[in-house]
Amino acid sequence: MASQNGFQILAQTIENRGIYYGLPTYSQKGLKALVFGANGISGIAMLRVLSEDPNRWTQVTALSRRPPTVTQGIGKKVKHVQLDLLEDPKSIALILKDNDIDADVVFFFAYVQPEPKNNAPLWSNAEELCQVNGDILRNCLEALKLAEIRPKRFLLQTGAKHYGVHHGATLSPVLESDPRVHFQPNFYYAQEDILFEYCKKNSVKWNVGRPSGIIGASQDPVINLAYPIAIYAAVQKHKGEKLVWLGDLLSWEKECVHSTATLNSYFYEYMALCDEAGNEAFNPGDGCPFTFARLWTELAKWYGMECVPPDDNAKYQEIAFPHSPPPRGFGPASTLCIQYTFFEWAQRPENQEAWKELTQKHKLKGTLFEELKKLKEVFSALDFAALFGYNFTYSPTKSRKLGWHGYVDSVESYKEAIEQLASFGMVLEVGRE
Repeated sequence: MASQNGFQILAQTIENRGIYYGLPTYSQKGLKALVFGANGISGIAMLRVLSEDPNRWTQVTALSRRPPTVTQGIGKKVKHVQLDLLEDPKSIALILKDNDIDADVVFFFAYVQPEPKNNAPLWSNAEELCQVNGDILRNCLEALKLAEIRPKRFLLQTGAKHYGVHHGATLSPVLESDPRVHFQPNFYYAQEDILFEYCKKNSVKWNVGRPSGIIGASQDPVINLAYPIAIYAAVQKHKGEKLVWLGDLLSWEKECVHSTATLNSYFYEYMALCDEAGNEAFNPGDGCPFTFARLWTELAKWYGMECVPPDDNAKYQEIAFPHSPPPRGFGPASTLCIQYTFFEWAQRPENQEAWKELTQKHKLKGTLFEELKKLKEVFSALDFAALFGYNFTYSPTKSRKLGWHGYVDSVESYKEAIEQLASFGMVLEVGRE
């Protein structure tokens, strides 16, 4: 055993599970976990990972506003409790007490997305996001105190916007130690500060996970990248058209990190059970290079259609980000060069009619194209993730020094996520017409 850069390096055994490689093994048994935000992509993935060893996690409680929407892969020992984190902490604490809930580890994935006013872009209502998402975390922590639940570890998931990637180019790869970007209020910072204060006062160790471009599947379509991608491919195929890339060459070739929800969850379990990881933030990533050029090329093969890369002769709209210099601290403002957005594509009548035909033919669930608010949320998230034209990658150094070796091919993750969405009846199976 040796010590290096603050972490102890220990011998360990790793294993592979399906498309996931280099996963750790554990000796701990008889642990209890609380999962807030259990119906989202990340919460569902966390429940599945915790369900894999019912001897290690003997009590798992899933908490969310709505009843569980997914049961596949979730163990019988998982108990679902309905509660609303916008309620008074006393009411939340009473629910926790009435259900005899305790926890060694709390995993917090809950998130509220208030609708921007006046048709403003997604995430533009920064102050409102800070207020409501600060409130739900604060209410959770206060309820834990009132219910006399003191976990050994509290893990908060935030994301890549911690580094200001939504404002333009960052230094790449980003490090967990990179400074905050104060172009506008950021609810991730508000949540971190709330958590740090609680942990200091209550002698609880914290972790923060900052994933980027989460790949996974849930029955909530919002901020679910695989969902609009699967719709886009299926509709283009149904119309007899090609898989066209809507951005320019920079967005096509840029390297951008993705964080598969299942691999994130394996890493979160590792963080929570590793003493050396206490009071540290980490960047969960898939561990492989990724470009949308590679995904689009493979996606076209899956659906049996021709992929069309960026056209040098196409007319592009150039949209400048408002901040100069961008988050990296030097250089001009970043720009977005597009033919049109995926959200604009989704609003075209011929595409809406094609999806309606596919929905009726294959008896698919959902009314996405009938709800403009949800349509905007779903496809605007894809626009943001796919069409920006600058690299955004994570350094794996801190995770590697902790002894984390988890890996998954992001392209394989997208295929797995689309197949899971198809099993929910939300999209077509890959290649089906």
